[in-house]
Amino acid sequence: MLEALTLFHRWLALIVSVVVLVLALTGSALVFEGAMDRALNPRLWHVTPSGAPRSLDTLLARARGAVSSPVTGLTLPREDDRALVAQAGARQVFVDPFTGAVLGTRQLADYNSSLPRRLHVLHVSLVGGSIGGTIVGVVTVSCLLLVLTGIVLWWPDRIARVRWGASWKRVVFDLHHLLGIVAAVILVVITASGTMIHYESLGRVLQGERVKSPVVTGGGGLGVVSVDSALSLARAALPGARPTLVSFPAKDDQPLAVGMRYPEDRTPGGRSRVYVDAHRGVVLRADGTRGLPA
Repeated sequence: MLEALTLFHRWLALIVSVVVLVLALTGSALVFEGAMDRALNPRLWHVTPSGAPRSLDTLLARARGAVSSPVTGLTLPREDDRALVAQAGARQVFVDPFTGAVLGTRQLADYNSSLPRRLHVLHVSLVGGSIGGTIVGVVTVSCLLLVLTGIVLWWPDRIARVRWGASWKRVVFDLHHLLGIVAAVILVVITASGTMIHYESLGRVLQGERVKSPVVTGGGGLGVVSVDSALSLARAALPGARPTLVSFPAKDDQPLAVGMRYPEDRTPGGRSRVYVDAHRGVVLRADGTRGLPA
């Protein structure tokens, strides 16, 4: 049994090793995806803090004045020296939060051809397309199997030290066992979560019925609340969380969504959401990560 498992573990590792190396290197680079984009485009991203920021409604008006397409969302700056980004169709508008000046615009096609975005696409789907995405998904599941079978194969001998005076093959053998078991817990988390991210249907099965945005009823007649008012409602709904983005409704029966981020949340945009009725100025639902199931 162990001999067959060893052969399976060895050959599976050899087959997927090249793709795993690509995913590991690009995944490491993606930690700095935002930093790379800001470094390559300082004229769009960098601002000089001066006084209090302008109101979001003022910044939204400046962004709308720079493009013909409707603005569908805002990404709020995480740091004082960064620009606010408005999304308008296939174009991004960069606005200085302190002066309200439009720093420039960028087509999504230009962003998608940049180095950080190319690394992102390479990580999630290799050269792009459904075939590349399928390969990444299969390799991710294979990596999960490699970690689990590696733990099973390690257990009988439980090698936990390196014989440095032995042959180089033995040193490599010991290092593989030692480093593999030490990193096993982290690797299980990475590969299992990566599998859930890739296969959305599996994620929905594990987390139950998908949570949908609430529906606005009786819209119209009272006008649309300001962005600043919506953010005040979001802050009151989830105390301690900071607004990171605003998504405007495309239809009258859709809510305005505010992305929120708690200090302990390490994802850039946060995982919490507050849905606001843009006509009546009331919170329809608040999904904070501090109160949601694991």
